[in-house]
Amino acid sequence: MRKVILILAVVSFAVPAWAAVTINCEQVGTTNVCLVKYVNGEAKKVRAFALDITVTTGKTITAVDDSVSAWYTIYPGSIVIVDGNVTDSGTAVADPCDLPSDTKGGIDTNGITIEMGALYSPPDDANGPPNSGDLLRFTVSALPCHVTIKENQGRGGVVLTDPNLNPTVTAAGCDLVPPQLDCLIGGNAGTSEKTDWVAWGSPNCWCYCRQCRGDTDGKKSGANWVTNLDLITFSNAYGKTDAQLKLVTNGICADLNHKKAGTRVGNPDLVIFSAYYGKGVPPRCDQAPIITGPYDHWVIPAGSTCP
Repeated sequence: MRKVILILAVVSFAVPAWAAVTINCEQVGTTNVCLVKYVNGEAKKVRAFALDITVTTGKTITAVDDSVSAWYTIYPGSIVIVDGNVTDSGTAVADPCDLPSDTKGGIDTNGITIEMGALYSPPDDANGPPNSGDLLRFTVSALPCHVTIKENQGRGGVVLTDPNLNPTVTAAGCDLVPPQLDCLIGGNAGTSEKTDWVAWGSPNCWCYCRQCRGDTDGKKSGANWVTNLDLITFSNAYGKTDAQLKLVTNGICADLNHKKAGTRVGNPDLVIFSAYYGKGVPPRCDQAPIITGPYDHWVIPAGSTCP
């Protein structure tokens, strides 16, 4: 038979005092894997977790790795006990066919209910679970994806070793996003433009949509994109050696053609700057005449646009 240990644990709840437990999640690198973590702010330790984890409609949870926690390895939602003996230790994912009825659908659906408990004695000694750590990992079918986490109250939610404490649980959820390519593709990684961009710290300004026309700050002023503010940056950078240019604030942003001819900001850049200075809306850098790029995406400074 199956026993939902968490429900038994909360039967004896008395007048609650308040504690704080935070459930966090984060994307593992740029993969489809999400790591769920906890932080317990109360002196009493967490005995068990019962949580609902859901992902964006149309996406599914395809796998769960519950081996990441060395402590929360009792799985009340799927453990099988026959005649007092554990015949199947189960997994962290509760059986959707088991009670209570609000259990999520499980693997290959957009939601799982997890139950993870820890057994040790005495309950709050130094050998008990730490007050923060990893709970489990799960994999989603596709990115981007938003993850929502909340307590499953029917299974007890978050239970502390002191049954008189009813913790306040915070779980903000998280977003899993696709890996993003560098904004500047620059043909092949071995081309001079891409290599130089990386060598100069991959400056965002080289990916402003009109930087190659003289817009060094990625912003429009009045009717113009190439303005006096850009002129100041350009003038400070013009004719400087690489060593000198590194000391100029945003100086590399004045290298409009992304090429070095003697100096990085020289006469070819001056010709470009003069052609567009105070001339309204120049073409984006992916429009003719094309002298830089190609680009994967534009970097748009806060408060600006790229029409």
